[in-house]
Amino acid sequence: MPDTAETITPIGLDELLDYLAHNQPVLMRDGRQIDFATIDLVGGKFIHCDFTDCSFEGADLARTSFIKCRLDRAIFTDAELVGASFLDCSLIAADFCDCELSETQFLTGDLRSAGFERAVFDRAIFAKAGLRAGNFKETMLDRSCLLDCDIEGMSLSGASLKSITVTKAALNRVDMSGIVIDTGLFAEADLSGLDLSRQAWQRCTFHQARFVGTNMAGAQLENSVFSECDFAGASLAGVKARVAAFPKSRLDGVDLSGSDFTMANFSEASLSGAVFDGSQLFAAYLGETDCRAARLEKCDLRQADLSHADLTGASLSASTFAHTKFHGARTEGTLFLGAGGSTIGTDQDRMIAEVYRPDRVALGDEPGREG
Repeated sequence: MPDTAETITPIGLDELLDYLAHNQPVLMRDGRQIDFATIDLVGGKFIHCDFTDCSFEGADLARTSFIKCRLDRAIFTDAELVGASFLDCSLIAADFCDCELSETQFLTGDLRSAGFERAVFDRAIFAKAGLRAGNFKETMLDRSCLLDCDIEGMSLSGASLKSITVTKAALNRVDMSGIVIDTGLFAEADLSGLDLSRQAWQRCTFHQARFVGTNMAGAQLENSVFSECDFAGASLAGVKARVAAFPKSRLDGVDLSGSDFTMANFSEASLSGAVFDGSQLFAAYLGETDCRAARLEKCDLRQADLSHADLTGASLSASTFAHTKFHGARTEGTLFLGAGGSTIGTDQDRMIAEVYRPDRVALGDEPGREG
């Protein structure tokens, strides 16, 4: 962004277009309030320029670069922005409503209160950009990225997100009412305290995300992955989570009752005190989980795998089994009242093989190893 201590030279539209005609960058020029509407600015490069209150409405800005420019309150409605880039620019209250932004890049910079309502993004990138109070209502974000951006107060109300990547975002400070998401990657995102009940979050991947106190009751989570996530105090009652995965996630005491977890994976998850009553867990994997005092009553556990799960004090009463695996599971004090069906217990040979570690135990005349 231009330094207010620096003197920049005023420039008119004709002179500016002459620079572009000769493929020359426009450097440190004051072009405030110029009307660029419908003008061809393809491939232009503007460095340390001031375009405050300019209109680019309907202009062709394909592959145009703005570097450290001031574009506060600029209007880009209906502009062509394919491949355009804004590097460390001030775009406070700029208007991009109804624009199509394909491969457009916003790298750092200040976009506070910028308007993108009903805009269509395709492979667009926002990286470390300030998007506070930005208006993204009813936008379509396809194959786009929000990387380490400040999004506090931003609105995504009614937006459609597909194949999106979001990192280190406080999504609990964003209006996400009525959004639709299909395929997304969320790394270290915070969704704590949000009401996401009955929303669709299908084919999404969350890594080390926070869902503390989040209401996800009745949400659609099919084929989504929640890796090392914290669900303390959350509700997942009645969710549809077929083929979903919760590896190493914290779900202690969480209400998961009446849900469909067919073929879901809870590998190494913490589920102590969790409530699964009445849930479908057909072919689900709960291996190496902490299920102490968990309630899995009236559940469908046919072909489920609870190998090495800690079921101490848990209740599986009135649940249905069929080839359900309890290999190496701890079942001290576990209740099976009214449960029925076939189970597969501990395989001693397999247990010995799992315990035996040749990297620590010497056999016969093998070289000695540390015990």
